[in-house]
Amino acid sequence: MKWPMKSLLIPLLLLGTLSSHAQQADRDAAPEETVDRLETVLIENMKAGESLTFDERFEKLRPLVEDIMAVERMGRYLFGRDWASFGEPQRERFKSAFLDLSAATYAGQFKDFGGERFDPVEVQRQDEDRAVVKRRLTTGSGKKVAFDYLMTHSDDGWQIVTIITDGVSDLAVKRTQYQRLLEDQDFEAVISRIQDSAESQRSD
Repeated sequence: MKWPMKSLLIPLLLLGTLSSHAQQADRDAAPEETVDRLETVLIENMKAGESLTFDERFEKLRPLVEDIMAVERMGRYLFGRDWASFGEPQRERFKSAFLDLSAATYAGQFKDFGGERFDPVEVQRQDEDRAVVKRRLTTGSGKKVAFDYLMTHSDDGWQIVTIITDGVSDLAVKRTQYQRLLEDQDFEAVISRIQDSAESQRSD
């Protein structure tokens, strides 16, 4: 049976329109929504306290950080020109290990609740694909800590590139460490450092 060409084109045009609308809706999503997802889980884990083990906190965080962190872009920043020389298996090993470290760090550091809260400060849209989401963490003792989330937008939505805490970029510190290891030793030494750092976050 022959279908009229017009009948075939209409569904294709509808699919293209729906896809375009979905992409626009994703671009219109606020970058702070990504930050909200992370901070909500951190507060939930802290409120759960000792009812959650380190591994349980980690398991809640690991798929989240994989979704909201621009780990490919982090790798390019951390290793500079060397990133282009890494094969795909090396890149995937790094990304997996680094996401493990990110989840382990959050699981190890955000585990007890003493009235902590995250408050919005400001969102700076630098252009349609870059933004800085500024938050303030107030600890149980009343100490205030500034968190600046540097965000980027891609096909995966708004993702975190790095977090600057009270003016200090942990990613910049790691860049110096990892590049020195790569220069003095090799790629395996970098992976070992990342894995050891993740394991050191375990406290229960």
